[in-house]
Amino acid sequence: MSGPQDNILRIEVLGPFRVVGPNGLDLTPKGAKNQALIAMLALSPGMNRTRRWLEDKLWSTFGPEQASANLRQALSKLRSALGDEAVRLGSDRSAVWLEQAGVRVDLLEEVVPGDERTELLEGMDVRDPEFEDWLRQERAQLQTMISRATPSDSKGVLISCRSDVSGGLHSQIMSEVLSNQIGENIGEQVRAWRQADPELSGAIEAPDSDVVIHSQIVQDNEGHTLFLKAVHQPSARILYSKLQRIDRLEDVMNSEEAVARTVFEAADQILGKLPHVLQKDRPESRSTALSRLGLYRMFSFDQDALREAYGLMDQAFRNDPSGIYLAWCSLIRMTQMMELSEADQSDLMDETMELYYRAIELDSDNALVQSIVAKVRATTVGDTAGVIDMARNAVERNPASAYALKSLSEGYMLAGDLDRAYKTSARACAIARTSPFRHYWDTGHCVIAIACNRPQDAIEAGEAAARAAPLSRPAHRHLLALYAMQGDLEKAQAVARKMAKIEPGFSLDKLINDDTYPVRTLRNKGLLDPIRALL
Repeated sequence: MSGPQDNILRIEVLGPFRVVGPNGLDLTPKGAKNQALIAMLALSPGMNRTRRWLEDKLWSTFGPEQASANLRQALSKLRSALGDEAVRLGSDRSAVWLEQAGVRVDLLEEVVPGDERTELLEGMDVRDPEFEDWLRQERAQLQTMISRATPSDSKGVLISCRSDVSGGLHSQIMSEVLSNQIGENIGEQVRAWRQADPELSGAIEAPDSDVVIHSQIVQDNEGHTLFLKAVHQPSARILYSKLQRIDRLEDVMNSEEAVARTVFEAADQILGKLPHVLQKDRPESRSTALSRLGLYRMFSFDQDALREAYGLMDQAFRNDPSGIYLAWCSLIRMTQMMELSEADQSDLMDETMELYYRAIELDSDNALVQSIVAKVRATTVGDTAGVIDMARNAVERNPASAYALKSLSEGYMLAGDLDRAYKTSARACAIARTSPFRHYWDTGHCVIAIACNRPQDAIEAGEAAARAAPLSRPAHRHLLALYAMQGDLEKAQAVARKMAKIEPGFSLDKLINDDTYPVRTLRNKGLLDPIRALL
């Protein structure tokens, strides 16, 4: 899956039909048959149908010539309604299609709705018998999917952490440490148990593992070579593999930057593939799929996407009650509060605090829960000592966690220890470099670099965030001010134009003069004044 900010047209068929553009703009066409045409393409194999098939489903009572004319007219209206996104809709003399790479359909993202009352294309009334037959079949198929996905009891993902035994005792120990670090990172985000290698643990009989993480370290003349492989044991599918140079075995124990990045990357990629290989009726499979999709929505910082992200995390928790999903919910509510996306800020604050209290109660020893709660408290409460203490505990538990390091860096910034804040944030960015959400760390590093009076570093981090997530509002807000500060008004003006497109209601006057606008560091450093040159 590509980055969360890609230029994607979203089509929603679960519940009322809706088409949403990349900027969150509602592009839903008017007219039941126009909507039905898009819906049928979205749910068709390859998002492609012949003209004759579409005509039969929507204008079955018309003659061939009139049905063809009606289809041409419908396509014309759709292209008009979609505006710039009309490029997603293609046609030729024989077929009509949607551009799969640029279209995302909620039902096709392998997340089956948890509520059996969810209706496909709710309220769509086309009044054509052929279409009604098609819709009945699609709805029946959805109910079958929901029935098959009904969760069984949660037992957790069983992860076997294995090491090579041929490279000497020291290499074997470091290999086992590395495998277990990856397993622990996975276990922070999904209910999981780590299983020792039966040959080494002396177990006579052990249950089959879901995932086997095998690490092997071999010494050569120039140092050591690490080979990592994670396999879904029941299907023998390889979930992750990597060959990497290691200068010293101690780099593993010390979580040296390149090793920590591999641990974080391996866990992230394995987690992303788990819903594709685990049985769909397992709660941990379904919750992982829901939470993964929720992260993509959350890190977009879009108002509608944040609401959707909360719903996905809440559904994940109801499916498999784990504190990590409540922690993510807390972070989402905090983000909504900071982005001023909801009217009642006091209710958001109360809910944010309640959620992170419950998350800690459920999973107090989960380093990722500690990291998220520390981040939320740093932003909402400003509890410097508590934030640093909790974030340090998380880093000690999991030194390869980019989330924990980011929270610790923000704690240091609250304490005024800017040098440590900058170095810790830089390490977090380096570890998260291959994450699909890397803009989250780059944006935070941009803010910390501004606080540390490192404008060039701030620009580099902000530009990295904008490249990874072209629709990220926080990154562009700070870049606008940084470009203006450097006197590059042409770049600043270009960012201002982009902000007007990606943030409804944005204006330079609001950025400069609205004290509630979420640019506290820019305001404190006096970096909003140079923007006045653009007014």
